[in-house]
Amino acid sequence: MVRIITRLEAVKKETEEYEAHALGDFKVGDIIGKMRAIIADEDVDFKASEAKSIKIKKIKIPENYITFIPAYASNKYGHAVAVGEEVHLPVSMERTVDYASFLANLDGNVQKEDLLGVLILLPIEMIK
Repeated sequence: MVRIITRLEAVKKETEEYEAHALGDFKVGDIIGKMRAIIADEDVDFKASEAKSIKIKKIKIPENYITFIPAYASNKYGHAVAVGEEVHLPVSMERTVDYASFLANLDGNVQKEDLLGVLILLPIEMIK
């Protein structure tokens, strides 16, 4: 008996993993980074070409980590282009982001619990 797994089943499985927010750790050479899901924490309507700030589930950024958002879109309506918090803290302190800047490509909406993007966290060592 052969079981055929469709792309839909794979996407459902990946979505379940996104719900845990921690997408896993990864290694590039000797550097171990972290991947976190950027998940909407509110419903927002928008028009194509609009940029909006969207409340997200909180993501902790450990001290001495920098962040990147991959260019590959994770949401069909647009891209999370940045994350932040109300008070900017230095990289040497633990931070917690709670909003994302979202640039819409299409008219549509984001609903609470939707995946907006992926945040990559990389450890750094401050030299000076």
